[in-house]
Amino acid sequence: MKKILFTVVMLIAGITMQAQKDVYLTDIYEGWKSKPIENVLNGSIGILLEAFHQTWPTYVTRDACSVMEQGLDHKVLDPEVGYYVTIDATNGYVEVDNAGTDGLYMQACVWNRDNGHKLFAIMIGKPTDPELEVVCFYDYNPTTKRLTPEPNILSDFHRKGEGSQIAHKLPRKGKEMIILEYDLPFIYAHHFAWNGMQPVFDRVDIDREKMKKFEENLDESFPVKFKGQKPDISDFVTAILSREELGEALNAMATDWNKHLKGKALPKNTQFTVDPKNGYVRYEVEEPKGEKLIIEYCYWNCADGKHKLVGENIVALQNGKPIDTELTGLSFYWYDNVTKKMSYKYAFELGDEMEAEVGSMGCLRSLPRQGKTIEFVYFTDKGKVTKRLTWNGSKFVK
Repeated sequence: MKKILFTVVMLIAGITMQAQKDVYLTDIYEGWKSKPIENVLNGSIGILLEAFHQTWPTYVTRDACSVMEQGLDHKVLDPEVGYYVTIDATNGYVEVDNAGTDGLYMQACVWNRDNGHKLFAIMIGKPTDPELEVVCFYDYNPTTKRLTPEPNILSDFHRKGEGSQIAHKLPRKGKEMIILEYDLPFIYAHHFAWNGMQPVFDRVDIDREKMKKFEENLDESFPVKFKGQKPDISDFVTAILSREELGEALNAMATDWNKHLKGKALPKNTQFTVDPKNGYVRYEVEEPKGEKLIIEYCYWNCADGKHKLVGENIVALQNGKPIDTELTGLSFYWYDNVTKKMSYKYAFELGDEMEAEVGSMGCLRSLPRQGKTIEFVYFTDKGKVTKRLTWNGSKFVK
């Protein structure tokens, strides 16, 4: 009887859906928080999704409701691109995947609340025009048959980086919700645990598996050209500075590096220190008003005898004090002796990472001209704090 009733409801809804005009994703973003949904028959995922669609119709919710109406748990709607709908009524979950196109995608789920109500969540996103994900949360009251917006859920989410991209992952199994934050080269996973009434922030960690996959798909390896049996520090610097889209600081160095290699005069207040014996290069530019740019390179041999690790350090100073910007910091490159190519290496793959000193107002990093130790000097209101990382041939250790 229950299944028949659900089918009748969906059939009636299907007729209604065809006559509705789809809304824009921005319309949902701007309006869902102030618009309750009335006369919702029950708290099943299908009825909740259909009620949402009646209020905020889109083609992805229409496609999902249509597949449910057919009694299917999975259907590929566009075989050419792989656009599909998945219905998991047992776990209270629905998904519409856009197969990597520029179209809409969707996830929806329902949790049972300790007070006898249900929490319904739906996420609809679009990768372009606009790049936006809208996540709506509703309390379903089985007595009043009403979906009431709860806009403050996830208010304890805080981005790690400015301008990062966000992807919400609703749970198909279990109750944990995850927000992925793409602040490249880092990918953070913000975990939200279920407390009986709603998801609450639990922890944030680096999603290393996704970062590795991202790096593999990106494949930004580049060749190192050299004469003789093996490359030296100048060959590594030339290879790094020969890439496209270097950024403002490295673009300036690349221009001056080419002049240095050709024996041409450098601009005033600009100098290079090139020490091939110790595998070290330093670039310094004195700017007006006490500003200074320092870029360092050095390399270390790896214990496996097959690779070399190249370090890059960009420092900006204002009146002798470091200024941390999006352009400054440490980067690492991995050179393969066999392929004679370099590729970017994430810091977390290299052992210990240096945690910033509490209250730091800037960090002066220094690569070693001799030895294997990187020095970090943190400027705090209580004075300078020095920390060090040493390369042991396989990883950095404190």
